[in-house]
Amino acid sequence: MTPLPLSPRETARRRLLDALRREGPMARVEIGQHLGMSPASVSELAAGLLDEGVLVAEESPDQSPGLLRGRPKTRLYFADTLGSVVGVWTGFNRIELRLVDSAGRTRASRHVERPLRNLGAEELMDVLARTVATFAEESGARDVKAVGLACQGYVDTRDGIVAWSPVLGTRDLPLASGLGQRLGKPVLMENDASAMAFAIAQRNADLRSGRTACLMVGDGVGLGFLIQGELYRGARFGGSEFGHVRLRRSGPQCRCGGRGCIEAYLADYALHRDAQLIDHRPAPTLLLPGEEAMGAIVDQARAGNPALLNLFHAAGEVLGDAVGILIQTLEPDHIVLCGPGTRAMDLLRPSFEAALESQTIPELRALATIHVVESSMDLLTEGVVMQALRELDLDLARLKAA
Repeated sequence: MTPLPLSPRETARRRLLDALRREGPMARVEIGQHLGMSPASVSELAAGLLDEGVLVAEESPDQSPGLLRGRPKTRLYFADTLGSVVGVWTGFNRIELRLVDSAGRTRASRHVERPLRNLGAEELMDVLARTVATFAEESGARDVKAVGLACQGYVDTRDGIVAWSPVLGTRDLPLASGLGQRLGKPVLMENDASAMAFAIAQRNADLRSGRTACLMVGDGVGLGFLIQGELYRGARFGGSEFGHVRLRRSGPQCRCGGRGCIEAYLADYALHRDAQLIDHRPAPTLLLPGEEAMGAIVDQARAGNPALLNLFHAAGEVLGDAVGILIQTLEPDHIVLCGPGTRAMDLLRPSFEAALESQTIPELRALATIHVVESSMDLLTEGVVMQALRELDLDLARLKAA
């Protein structure tokens, strides 16, 4: 059933809650300045939310310089007793989980090694449901309100369907509804690159202004795109499969079954595969290498191994080509390079910058600021729990019947 639209007053409450969720604790005057609301309007809205126990008031010392300081500021933020949400990321043979309370504080996290690709649809959903339920129970979760799930591949976020994923063996999987039925909780789904993009943007206000393209490199290559801080997912709510843009028809094998995709040059499995071939080891599979294996390859390249230096030089050129495509098609204000693949940015940078300069129209290249954010996969669960909390806020914004 489609939820009823918010009334004007409920919309104002939602805006206030959203501002606190994005910016953190704020005084009433700061909320008014941020939202362009009058002091009277902010005070009235805040009073109702405080009375309902949605918000709590905390005093913080005045940080003004000098001897004459004012009285402590009262800042408003979410109570931590309104329930909790669980964030889940399904990777290759592993599951990452995070539990946060209603104030957004992480209460527990867990890493689970579990093969997933060989499971059928029903067994996969059973395994995920048991894993989430066990984690929540053993972590002492308080009234779980929702589950946020990040998954690699083409994810229809509106209908909660995984159309295709390199880490799952089933196509057109109604994962949100199946998992939700088993857990008795609403499940929100997101492409993992979009989840990381959302988390990174919440940490940097500049990235919530204009257009921001986050290129995540690690297990695979994905793209999250934000406009004014909100994720853009396309006409079918699936986001982007930028990593599977084909650069060279006769290029290396990609996990999608094609050849010459951006991912087939940049992802961890691709670099690991090519490094093994350089060392004349048996031909590797497309299984994902661990951080230890990737760290060893990077260390050998930094130590001067010429073949591995050439490998990263070629990967840097592909990264430059990929970013050039983004600049000349999307004209973003910001491009963020993120994910575990940034561990080797010092090796990639020379050829990356040369390729970007040679392949991109200078006037367009000058418009985009490029950021490198060294980030772990923890940001994936952070991104989906933040989105799940915003859905919780939508319910909190609704006025309760008298």
